[in-house]
Amino acid sequence: MTALLQLLLLVSVTMASEPSCPSCSKYDYEEKVLERMIRMEFAFENVLKENKAVSETVEEDLTRIKEENERLHATVDVLKDQQEQAERRLVSLMEEIEINQSSTLEKIVSDSNTTLEQTIAAFNDIKDKIVTPLVFFHARSPLTNTLSTGEMIVYKTVEINLGNGYSSTTGKFTAPARGLYLFLMHTCTPPNANAYLHMMNEGSVVMGSARYNVGHYTCSSSQVFVQLDAGKTVWVQCSSGSKLFENSNYWTSFGGALIHN
Repeated sequence: MTALLQLLLLVSVTMASEPSCPSCSKYDYEEKVLERMIRMEFAFENVLKENKAVSETVEEDLTRIKEENERLHATVDVLKDQQEQAERRLVSLMEEIEINQSSTLEKIVSDSNTTLEQTIAAFNDIKDKIVTPLVFFHARSPLTNTLSTGEMIVYKTVEINLGNGYSSTTGKFTAPARGLYLFLMHTCTPPNANAYLHMMNEGSVVMGSARYNVGHYTCSSSQVFVQLDAGKTVWVQCSSGSKLFENSNYWTSFGGALIHN
């Protein structure tokens, strides 16, 4: 349509630019008409060439636009695929994180429970070691009242024996636990009688007691602290010929207690 308008415009301009020439011959007129037609043909060919060039340029542009459009569509498709893959990876990652968090929390709770149980067990163990066990005994009434030198006194009547450290068969106290013990012996003698006693620890004297009184029944008490290891023994024996006395009100006795371990 544009080429046709250009051709018509060219013809009208050409015809308008020709002056009237009434004095010219017929030959001259035909020659000029022919010349005009030739010029018009050349002009038309130029217009066709220009239109062809423009058409080719437009087709090339359209081809490039089409190719660019296809490339853009392909790029958009790739981006959409990448987005979908990213979304799937994100969902998978979130599920994995949730599973890992749940597993981690379960492990933390399990480890905490185990640590708590271990702490309680350790505390109980330490408590058992720190708390002083209850060890206490008190025995009275020797098997015999007349003692010879070196004779061990066996107190036959056991009033209390927590920890089972004292033996009424041997007269010895065997420490059930390591610690600091307080021992005591109470000795009663008849008038005009001697009482010489030693408290012994594994054959070593830890305390001595001597009693003699003229004309009276008398009693005396002695105490001593002894550090013992578990299994060590303490007893009372006569250091020299002695005579003891006992009735319902006056007891000759031997006792002790663990006061600190």
